Amino acid sequence: MYPLVQDRRLGTLEIHKVYEEYDGPKLFSVANALGNYFLVYWIDESEVGDTWLYLPMSKDRLSTLESGSRLLRDAFVYPEEDSIFRIHTTFDGLNPNIVLIRSGEITEDEFPPSDFRIDSCLEQEQETVNPETNHEIHISRPSLRGLISLESTSKILEGWSSLYSEFVRGLNITDRLVPVDARDGSFILRLKSKHFNQVTPVIDNFFSVLADSKDIHSTLLEKKVDLDVVKTFLSLIVDSKYDFKLTPLSASGSSHQLSNLEAERILTELKTTELTYLSSSRVPQADDLTRVFDVVIAKSQFQEVNDYTLGITPRQVAYYLHAARSLGYLDKTNQPTSAGMQFSKLDEMQRLKSAAMRFQSSDCGWIWINWSKGNTLADVPEDSGFDFLSDCVPSLNSNTARRRSRTLNAWLKLFKTVID
Repeated sequence: MYPLVQDRRLGTLEIHKVYEEYDGPKLFSVANALGNYFLVYWIDESEVGDTWLYLPMSKDRLSTLESGSRLLRDAFVYPEEDSIFRIHTTFDGLNPNIVLIRSGEITEDEFPPSDFRIDSCLEQEQETVNPETNHEIHISRPSLRGLISLESTSKILEGWSSLYSEFVRGLNITDRLVPVDARDGSFILRLKSKHFNQVTPVIDNFFSVLADSKDIHSTLLEKKVDLDVVKTFLSLIVDSKYDFKLTPLSASGSSHQLSNLEAERILTELKTTELTYLSSSRVPQADDLTRVFDVVIAKSQFQEVNDYTLGITPRQVAYYLHAARSLGYLDKTNQPTSAGMQFSKLDEMQRLKSAAMRFQSSDCGWIWINWSKGNTLADVPEDSGFDFLSDCVPSLNSNTARRRSRTLNAWLKLFKTVID
């Protein structure tokens, strides 16, 4: 909502300058008809509205703050007049709650960051954009308070890079993101890529689906977007408790903002829906379970795994590595996990039991069990793989579903011999 409050104690206010803006002004100055100035600082958002501090201030004091010669916090700790308005505005814009307080009544959580100066905000507006860049990522806290973690921002950027690569894959082109430079702000990184303008419609469509689709899961599956990549990206935003914003630096494309709360809502929806629907990337396609075991054992002993050692085509090698990953024996770089290292020490029956339990708790196994209205793999009807995939993996066409079902049916037949 528009943040200005109109009240007889404040006068008729108009914005003088905006120093920090994210989803609307968050730090700015206002003036009334009598030439009285107020510094306005956003504290936090609640379920029904926002809380602000309106600090009366002379024009000279405001100019000093704008020059950067004094910390922003000083203005609230040492006000010219010990009268500050704490104001709560509602999202519907009605009935703001205005309370006159003294500086000593401001809590530590409500103060601006201890090292924050207004001039840093003004400088970023004056910066020129590197002509090579085509978009920038802005990562910020929902509140202006506190420092941004380098570890968390790095993970979010890595998640965005993976998501961008997924968009590129869908277009059958080769492209990658390259960092160009950064600028002051919560955390703002400028990026470039060779085919960004070509990818932009896909990006716009993706964020439109997140914002407007009634069934995000099915829509993304129909568009053949890897849901694992999407969930990882959303999880990184949720875990960091930061907000994400993408801004194109050219005429094409739109800005997109994804708040921490919105990312959490979407992620919850995807996880809930996945009890019914499954991404095709979660379905194994390696009929010979014994050969899957051979791959795990070879990897755990750091032996070469290729078409020559396995006696199959290079494409089939990829399928068997994927199957080993889906069972949790290899990580995403095809290196053995702790379960994979232990696997080679088991006898034949123990290996089958281990694989059965791991498949049963995998996304594919668990959704197949739910589809069967059962509790374990023992409750899943034999030879039901095709019907299951047809119902729960809408992104697979009939021919592919039939090929994948051969793997599921073959595995199920073996697993039923060891599942109680």
